[in-house]
Amino acid sequence: MILSQHEGQKLEFEKKKIKSVVNPNLIDMTLIPNVINPVREEFIYVGSIKKRKGIAEFYELVTRSPNLKFKVIGQPSDKTGFLYLDMLKSCSNVKLLGRLSHSDTILEIANSKAIISTSKVEGFPNIFIESWAYGISVFSLYVNPGNIIEREKLGYFANGNIDNLTEKLNSFDTPAEVDLNAKRYVIVTHALNEKKIADIDTIFKGLIQIVKSN
Repeated sequence: MILSQHEGQKLEFEKKKIKSVVNPNLIDMTLIPNVINPVREEFIYVGSIKKRKGIAEFYELVTRSPNLKFKVIGQPSDKTGFLYLDMLKSCSNVKLLGRLSHSDTILEIANSKAIISTSKVEGFPNIFIESWAYGISVFSLYVNPGNIIEREKLGYFANGNIDNLTEKLNSFDTPAEVDLNAKRYVIVTHALNEKKIADIDTIFKGLIQIVKSN
Protein backbone atom coordinates (compact mmCIF):
# COMPACT_ATOMS: atom_id res chain seq x y z
CA MET A 1 0.00 0.00 0.00
CA ILE A 2 1.14 3.53 -0.81
CA LEU A 3 0.04 6.22 1.65
CA SER A 4 -0.28 9.80 0.37
CA GLN A 5 -0.05 12.78 2.71
CA HIS A 6 -2.55 14.82 0.70
CA GLU A 7 -4.68 14.83 -2.45
CA GLY A 8 -1.91 16.44 -4.50
CA GLN A 9 0.39 13.48 -3.87
CA LYS A 10 -2.44 11.09 -4.69
CA LEU A 11 -2.95 12.77 -8.07
CA GLU A 12 0.78 12.55 -8.82
CA PHE A 13 0.68 8.82 -8.10
CA GLU A 14 -2.38 8.41 -10.33
CA LYS A 15 -0.50 10.02 -13.22
CA LYS A 16 2.04 7.21 -12.83
CA LYS A 17 -0.79 4.64 -12.61
CA ILE A 18 -0.03 3.96 -8.94
CA LYS A 19 -2.91 3.60 -6.52
CA SER A 20 -2.62 5.24 -3.11
CA VAL A 21 -4.69 6.07 -0.05
CA VAL A 22 -4.69 9.52 1.52
CA ASN A 23 -3.68 9.40 5.18
CA PRO A 24 -3.07 12.97 6.41
CA ASN A 25 -0.33 13.84 8.88
CA LEU A 26 -1.69 13.71 12.42
CA ILE A 27 -0.55 15.58 15.51
CA ASP A 28 -1.24 15.11 19.20
CA MET A 29 -3.03 18.28 20.23
CA THR A 30 -1.89 17.81 23.83
CA LEU A 31 1.58 18.78 22.56
CA ILE A 32 0.16 22.15 21.48
CA PRO A 33 0.00 23.99 24.83
CA ASN A 34 -2.26 26.97 25.25
CA VAL A 35 -0.40 30.29 25.10
CA ILE A 36 -2.04 33.22 26.85
CA ASN A 37 -1.57 36.64 25.25
CA PRO A 38 1.03 35.62 22.62
CA VAL A 39 3.44 38.28 21.38
CA ARG A 40 3.33 38.26 17.60
CA GLU A 41 5.79 40.78 16.22
CA GLU A 42 8.19 38.59 14.20
CA PHE A 43 7.99 36.28 11.21
CA ILE A 44 9.61 32.91 11.88
CA TYR A 45 11.73 30.53 9.80
CA VAL A 46 12.05 26.99 11.16
CA GLY A 47 14.28 24.33 9.62
CA SER A 48 17.77 23.50 8.45
CA ILE A 49 19.73 26.45 7.13
CA LYS A 50 20.76 25.14 3.73
CA LYS A 51 20.35 25.54 -0.02
CA ARG A 52 17.47 23.08 -0.47
CA LYS A 53 15.48 24.85 2.24
CA GLY A 54 15.78 28.09 0.29
CA ILE A 55 17.97 29.99 2.71
CA ALA A 56 19.18 32.27 -0.10
CA GLU A 57 15.58 33.24 -0.87
CA PHE A 58 14.88 33.78 2.83
CA TYR A 59 17.87 36.09 3.07
CA GLU A 60 16.53 38.05 0.10
CA LEU A 61 13.17 38.43 1.84
CA VAL A 62 14.92 39.71 4.96
CA THR A 63 17.05 42.28 3.13
CA ARG A 64 14.09 43.47 1.07
CA SER A 65 11.95 43.92 4.19
CA PRO A 66 14.04 46.08 6.56
CA ASN A 67 11.00 47.26 8.50
CA LEU A 68 9.93 43.70 9.39
CA LYS A 69 11.31 41.54 12.20
CA PHE A 70 12.37 37.91 11.70
CA LYS A 71 13.62 35.05 13.86
CA VAL A 72 15.32 31.87 12.71
CA ILE A 73 15.32 28.45 14.39
CA GLY A 74 17.79 25.99 12.93
CA GLN A 75 21.42 25.23 12.17
CA PRO A 76 23.43 25.30 8.93
CA SER A 77 24.02 21.90 7.30
CA ASP A 78 25.81 22.72 4.04
CA LYS A 79 28.24 25.31 2.64
CA THR A 80 25.41 27.56 1.49
CA GLY A 81 23.89 27.43 4.96
CA PHE A 82 27.10 28.48 6.72
CA LEU A 83 27.59 31.29 4.21
CA TYR A 84 24.09 32.71 4.68
CA LEU A 85 24.18 32.27 8.45
CA ASP A 86 27.12 34.67 8.53
CA MET A 87 25.25 37.06 6.26
CA LEU A 88 22.13 36.92 8.45
CA LYS A 89 24.23 37.80 11.51
CA SER A 90 24.76 41.24 9.99
CA CYS A 91 21.01 41.85 9.59
CA SER A 92 19.65 43.99 12.43
CA ASN A 93 16.08 42.78 11.83
CA VAL A 94 16.91 39.07 12.37
CA LYS A 95 17.16 37.11 15.62
CA LEU A 96 19.10 33.83 15.31
CA LEU A 97 17.93 31.29 17.89
CA GLY A 98 19.93 28.26 16.74
CA ARG A 99 18.67 24.75 17.39
CA LEU A 100 15.83 24.46 19.94
CA SER A 101 13.90 21.59 21.47
CA HIS A 102 10.54 20.75 19.95
CA SER A 103 8.65 22.23 22.90
CA ASP A 104 10.63 25.49 22.76
CA THR A 105 10.14 25.64 18.99
CA ILE A 106 6.37 25.27 19.42
CA LEU A 107 6.31 28.19 21.85
CA GLU A 108 8.34 30.35 19.47
CA ILE A 109 5.86 29.56 16.70
CA ALA A 110 2.95 30.49 18.96
CA ASN A 111 4.63 33.83 19.58
CA SER A 112 5.15 34.66 15.90
CA LYS A 113 3.31 36.79 13.39
CA ALA A 114 3.45 34.11 10.67
CA ILE A 115 5.73 31.32 9.46
CA ILE A 116 7.81 31.61 6.30
CA SER A 117 8.68 28.64 4.09
CA THR A 118 11.20 29.05 1.31
CA SER A 119 11.89 25.31 1.02
CA LYS A 120 11.92 24.07 -2.55
CA VAL A 121 10.63 20.53 -1.99
CA GLU A 122 8.49 19.11 0.82
CA GLY A 123 5.83 16.47 1.37
CA PHE A 124 3.49 17.97 3.96
CA PRO A 125 5.57 19.80 6.57
CA ASN A 126 4.46 19.13 10.15
CA ILE A 127 5.62 22.64 10.93
CA PHE A 128 2.73 23.95 8.80
CA ILE A 129 0.22 21.97 10.84
CA GLU A 130 1.73 23.05 14.15
CA SER A 131 1.57 26.67 13.01
CA TRP A 132 -2.06 26.42 11.94
CA ALA A 133 -2.89 24.83 15.30
CA TYR A 134 -2.04 28.22 16.79
CA GLY A 135 -3.85 30.10 14.07
CA ILE A 136 -0.53 31.17 12.53
CA SER A 137 -0.59 31.76 8.77
CA VAL A 138 1.94 30.13 6.44
CA PHE A 139 3.66 32.20 3.75
CA SER A 140 5.18 29.72 1.33
CA LEU A 141 7.33 30.46 -1.69
CA TYR A 142 7.35 27.02 -3.35
CA VAL A 143 5.39 24.45 -1.32
CA ASN A 144 1.59 24.22 -1.30
CA PRO A 145 0.64 20.60 -0.50
CA GLY A 146 -2.51 19.64 -2.38
CA ASN A 147 -3.27 23.36 -2.91
CA ILE A 148 -4.28 23.39 0.76
CA ILE A 149 -3.00 26.90 1.60
CA GLU A 150 -5.22 28.58 -0.97
CA ARG A 151 -8.16 26.19 -0.73
CA GLU A 152 -8.50 26.45 3.04
CA LYS A 153 -7.29 30.08 3.27
CA LEU A 154 -4.37 29.23 5.56
CA GLY A 155 -1.91 31.88 4.45
CA TYR A 156 -0.35 32.77 1.12
CA PHE A 157 1.29 30.70 -1.62
CA ALA A 158 3.60 32.71 -3.89
CA ASN A 159 4.06 30.02 -6.56
CA GLY A 160 7.78 30.77 -6.70
CA ASN A 161 7.37 34.54 -7.13
CA ILE A 162 9.53 36.22 -4.49
CA ASP A 163 8.33 39.70 -5.47
CA ASN A 164 4.74 38.74 -4.62
CA LEU A 165 5.80 37.06 -1.39
CA THR A 166 7.74 40.13 -0.31
CA GLU A 167 4.78 42.38 -1.04
CA LYS A 168 2.38 40.15 0.93
CA LEU A 169 4.71 39.99 3.94
CA ASN A 170 5.03 43.75 4.07
CA SER A 171 1.27 44.28 3.93
CA PHE A 172 0.29 41.42 6.25
CA ASP A 173 -1.96 41.92 9.24
CA THR A 174 -3.54 38.88 10.92
CA PRO A 175 -7.35 39.04 10.82
CA ALA A 176 -9.25 37.13 13.52
CA GLU A 177 -11.07 34.94 10.97
CA VAL A 178 -7.76 33.57 9.62
CA ASP A 179 -6.71 32.65 13.15
CA LEU A 180 -9.94 30.74 13.83
CA ASN A 181 -10.09 29.14 10.38
CA ALA A 182 -6.57 27.68 10.71
CA LYS A 183 -7.32 26.21 14.14
CA ARG A 184 -10.57 24.72 12.88
CA TYR A 185 -8.84 23.16 9.87
CA VAL A 186 -6.26 21.40 12.07
CA ILE A 187 -8.86 20.07 14.50
CA VAL A 188 -10.97 18.63 11.67
CA THR A 189 -8.17 17.28 9.46
CA HIS A 190 -5.01 16.65 11.45
CA ALA A 191 -5.85 16.20 15.15
CA LEU A 192 -5.17 12.69 16.44
CA ASN A 193 -8.46 11.54 17.95
CA GLU A 194 -10.69 8.47 18.11
CA LYS A 195 -12.17 9.09 14.66
CA LYS A 196 -8.75 9.36 13.01
CA ILE A 197 -7.58 6.22 14.81
CA ALA A 198 -10.68 4.42 13.49
CA ASP A 199 -9.97 5.70 9.96
CA ILE A 200 -6.40 4.34 10.09
CA ASP A 201 -7.69 1.06 11.49
CA THR A 202 -10.11 0.78 8.56
CA ILE A 203 -7.34 1.41 6.02
CA PHE A 204 -5.12 -1.38 7.33
CA LYS A 205 -7.92 -3.85 8.04
CA GLY A 206 -9.02 -3.35 4.45
CA LEU A 207 -5.48 -4.09 3.29
CA ILE A 208 -5.43 -7.30 5.33
CA GLN A 209 -8.68 -8.45 3.72
CA ILE A 210 -7.26 -7.82 0.25
CA VAL A 211 -4.15 -9.84 1.08
CA LYS A 212 -6.22 -12.70 2.48
CA SER A 213 -8.50 -12.76 -0.57
CA ASN A 214 -5.48 -13.14 -2.84
